[in-house]
Amino acid sequence: MNGLVAGPLNVHIGRRPILHDVTLGPLARGTVTALLGPNGSGKSTLLRALAGLLPAHGPITLNGQALSSLSRPAHARLCAYMPQALPPPIRMQVMESVLVSLRVQGGSLHDEAFSQAMETLSRLGIADMALRFMDELSGGQRQLVGLAQALVRSPDLLLLDEPLSALDLRHQFTVMDLLRRETKKRRMVSVIVLHDLSMALRHTDVATMLAKGRVLASGPVREVVTSAILAQAYGVQARVEDDASGMPMVCVDGVV
Repeated sequence: MNGLVAGPLNVHIGRRPILHDVTLGPLARGTVTALLGPNGSGKSTLLRALAGLLPAHGPITLNGQALSSLSRPAHARLCAYMPQALPPPIRMQVMESVLVSLRVQGGSLHDEAFSQAMETLSRLGIADMALRFMDELSGGQRQLVGLAQALVRSPDLLLLDEPLSALDLRHQFTVMDLLRRETKKRRMVSVIVLHDLSMALRHTDVATMLAKGRVLASGPVREVVTSAILAQAYGVQARVEDDASGMPMVCVDGVV
């Protein structure tokens, strides 16, 4: 089948169990899924397991193909992963770093690679930084370059761990709008760890709420981000309301 199906998955780090019988999907191509939950709930661990960076006990299939059966280069061609903590900046130009990410797919760079890279930078509003060096950029600027490195590859599976954490408000909305459009246009499966619940409500299709390494709720985002589930997951009294423009937002009134 098309899309992503994972689980039930169990992940241990050393002797410590992190994920317990976590099931994700089926997640259809062209959709954006939010991984939600409090700190320490297992969101980043699940994302790394999907990326093949942590051993997971359980099946993970993408478009009907078992990811565990793929070689590392084949897995990298299908999946693009952006961690929360970006690697230290190096003395490399932004354009060069984006072109290098295309090389992950194997083979030599095609004639359209430069145009493809520049187009991706333009969509993120950072084309003017193409010739700047990575070690000269702010944290937010490097995060945008990291997104460009992931998007330029047009992966089947896009995995982003808190891609908004270093961005200002304007770029947060710009990035989420772009991710939604690109996911649909390229028919990717995008899975994003988010802490901003209102952003999840506005810009994602489905959500999985994790708590203590287990799935608390999963389904359409408006059915997952509810007062009852937020109380259970975060221990807060919260409500979901529409703002003046009709967009949903989470209002927290206090702790339970």
